[in-house]
Amino acid sequence: IQSVGSSCVSMALHLHPTSVFIGAAFGATVTAIMWWRRCGTHKSGIPRGTPRQAAPVNTQGVLTAGNTAVIIGSGSGIGRAAALRCVSLGMNVLLADIDVEDAESVRTECLAAGARDCSVVVQRCDCRLEADVQAAKDTAYATFGAVHLLMNNAAIQTNNRCSPYEHPDRWRRILDTNLWGVYLGGLAFVQPMIDQGEAAVVVNTGSKQGITMPPGDTAYNVSKAAVKVLTEALQHKLRSENCMVNAFLLVPGCVNTMIRTRGDKWIEGADFKPERAKDEREYNGVKDREYAAKMWKERGAWEPERVIDELFNAISVGSPFYVICQDYETTRAMDDGRIQWAADDVLFRRAPLSRWSDDFKEEYQRVSKHFV
Repeated sequence: IQSVGSSCVSMALHLHPTSVFIGAAFGATVTAIMWWRRCGTHKSGIPRGTPRQAAPVNTQGVLTAGNTAVIIGSGSGIGRAAALRCVSLGMNVLLADIDVEDAESVRTECLAAGARDCSVVVQRCDCRLEADVQAAKDTAYATFGAVHLLMNNAAIQTNNRCSPYEHPDRWRRILDTNLWGVYLGGLAFVQPMIDQGEAAVVVNTGSKQGITMPPGDTAYNVSKAAVKVLTEALQHKLRSENCMVNAFLLVPGCVNTMIRTRGDKWIEGADFKPERAKDEREYNGVKDREYAAKMWKERGAWEPERVIDELFNAISVGSPFYVICQDYETTRAMDDGRIQWAADDVLFRRAPLSRWSDDFKEEYQRVSKHFV
């Protein structure tokens, strides 16, 4: 950078004195531009690093025929889609779920898709219980000898019915499932996966709500924010250990799954009306997967299979760690803009969750028009 500016000044010294000033000014401008391009600077004047993605990690051979996937939370949605994709690749699958009937249904689909009977095993697993998760690990290793892909995918939510200072029972169940369950998955599986000495991957399912924090379902947001922190720390430790296991954070957008219906059933209890269910299996009383997918697509929701496309592509190439999925109404630029806005609440000392604040709502609407 200095040589560019100096060269411009040296050339100017052989010219008219006015040219000397012009040359010096030009050299300083070039230097400033190159420095800005190298370091990057926010409009606030705060320097930033280069916007570059991390180098790929070694995941070669993870998604290979004969290898084994353990999917905790596999009876529907993203977990079901992952199981069917693994089967299509010739992998063994352990379907771990608290709902054995759902897991058995997915197993039937896997067999219909061509899986061998001995290659797909169902294990009842309440991810909140260490004994259950350890039992799933024991079954996986006893049956298949190794685990190459672990997905900690189980989660629940209340559909915006869990505030910051109410419903301690709901808070505990959400944190026990969405956070403690992910921790227990790592506790049971990560060290044995390291000891295998083979390339292996741990996937923890987060959420955009754990990054942008829309108000309403605070306990869910807290749990998914914590999953993000836990998974970042896990990957940092794994790379520090120089082992062959790597972690990825899966961050879905709006996806057509069972989580909303299950949340309604949990909170509403006997008042739940089945004809109002809107999920991957039915929509307003119409029990048809294709119809439900069509209706959810009109609302902007991706199919779970699209999420698995993004995840398995990231695993195949070893990057990115943050597998942030779009949907049918949200672009990459919109996601990036919303994430940056949320981070800038801290940077600018704005009101928390300013995107939904009366003081900043109009500004956000104006700025977000450029998230294209």
